[in-house]
Amino acid sequence: MEIAKVLAVYRLSPLLLVVEAEDGTVVELSLTELKDGGHRLSNVAWKDLLEDYQLFTCRAMPREGSRLARRARQPRPPA
Repeated sequence: MEIAKVLAVYRLSPLLLVVEAEDGTVVELSLTELKDGGHRLSNVAWKDLLEDYQLFTCRAMPREGSRLARRARQPRPPA
């Protein structure tokens, strides 16, 4: 099934997506069902997940040799 739009994201365990297929049907899927079912996301659906719902986030990693990288490698004292 080609997924045209993401209508809602429920941040539960497991994460649930409410999506609209190209033919207009509305379906609720977990990420596992999405992968195992062979469903494909359209470019609009990917944009929805990444930008509107911010489902996937990333952060910058410190460059090797920088102060932050050296600090990250230092062991933390026991609490």
